[in-house]
Amino acid sequence: MSERVGRKRRLVGLSLVLFAIWPIFHYALTRTYGTDPWKLFGWAMYCVPGPMKTVRVVLVDPGGGRRRLDLRRYSEDEQRLVDRFRERRAALGRLASPEPLAAGMLELHPDAAGVVVAVAVFELDLRTALLSTRFDYSTHWRDGRDEPLDIPPHTLNRYFGP
Repeated sequence: MSERVGRKRRLVGLSLVLFAIWPIFHYALTRTYGTDPWKLFGWAMYCVPGPMKTVRVVLVDPGGGRRRLDLRRYSEDEQRLVDRFRERRAALGRLASPEPLAAGMLELHPDAAGVVVAVAVFELDLRTALLSTRFDYSTHWRDGRDEPLDIPPHTLNRYFGP
């Protein structure tokens, strides 16, 4: 009987230790990967303001031209793909891959040579207490090449404008 009690005590002790150190790891996940502070047993919600994220999809023509898809004119299929990615990105931050969104957009737009998935993250800069913007974007080509487009900041700003 005492061996069984000893195992239970060790299990309870281990559970308490994991319970006590999880906030440190969760905080690190939130700061490093931009995961939602309210998700994943969200203890970091008490010390990290949640960032706002905006997603834009830009199609790349075979000649290299780019055109942003209009948010107000998404088809149902486009909207479903973007919403699914937004939800995953909001919860998992940069751990959420844009691959499913890009693959779906390439399927819906057979004339496009590639897709740029751009995410603007508006977050509170803890040093200055001002709102700052960070742009994350990735390029996905129909032919599978791994060649990112170099998009200057002023162009990224234009993609996120009205």
